[in-house]
Amino acid sequence: MDIDYLLALQQLRQSLPSLLEDAMLGISFIGDGPALVAIALLIYWCVDKRTGLFAILAMGIGNFVSQLLKNILCVYRPWVRDARIIPAEGALEGAGGYSFPSGHATGAGTIFGSIAWMQRRRHKVLGVVCILLILIMCFSRNFLGVHTPQDVLVALCVAILAIVVVNALLNWIDRSDALVPGHKRDIAIVIVLLVLCVASIAVIELKAYPMDYANGQLLVDPEQMKKGSFEAAGLLSGVSLGWLFERRFVKFETGGIGVPERVVRAVVGVAAVGVVYVVTNKLFVLFMPLGWAKLVAYFLLTIVAIFVVPAIFVPIGRKFRPAPEKRGAHSRG
Repeated sequence: MDIDYLLALQQLRQSLPSLLEDAMLGISFIGDGPALVAIALLIYWCVDKRTGLFAILAMGIGNFVSQLLKNILCVYRPWVRDARIIPAEGALEGAGGYSFPSGHATGAGTIFGSIAWMQRRRHKVLGVVCILLILIMCFSRNFLGVHTPQDVLVALCVAILAIVVVNALLNWIDRSDALVPGHKRDIAIVIVLLVLCVASIAVIELKAYPMDYANGQLLVDPEQMKKGSFEAAGLLSGVSLGWLFERRFVKFETGGIGVPERVVRAVVGVAAVGVVYVVTNKLFVLFMPLGWAKLVAYFLLTIVAIFVVPAIFVPIGRKFRPAPEKRGAHSRG
């Protein structure tokens, strides 16, 4: 049934102008990891801290679960399962490894789903747009022939689960802040997430992987697939600790800042994260196994994005918004 559906979409894709395929490739690009992370970070830094944090945490958990499922279940791509499937050539670069569940659909579901959930009362139109983006993203992965319907449906379930978990955890922390000042429940949450990250690495390192060949080539290289789980563990552990450190030591805000300060935050944040991304991804592979190098790189990258960059915003904010007594002194002078 799923292959028949993909074949029908394939026939439709091949009979229509290439413009539609290009549009679907563009939609799929938005669902790629870096683009989604950039959207969430810009919201976190410059627009609405709570919404951005929610989206980043949900993506971290969703991506972690998605990569773990890929490595545990080892489901091959549609064209491996049935040679009649011919995926769109432009979609192959981001469609290596195992197929189930869809990483693009998980990412889009967590980021845009989080935005829709957090803004459901204030910006209903934005919520509708986000839901449409998720649905179009899921359809694009089928239309391009790189995922089956069950790949994207389970990915949506993972995204919804991640959003539910993050919503429950943040609400629990909010209630704890109000009722039990000085509590350490945020530390408990981070410890649990770190333990899960360690456990996931043990699972993917110890399990057996299929070693199937076609035309003398290994269909999926387990070492490359392990890399995705190492990255996911590094990202989730970095997001968790970054959230804890920022909430306890920085406490930056996005409310009450003007457009110039928002622009400066965006430039500083993107520049800092970009430099760290390039340096860490080039440096650690020189003296560490690929998987561990990616784990450390993503861990440091997210610590910088969630904790270090917001810490830089605090002195920047003083330049744009002097303390009240200083403003008063200037006005009296």
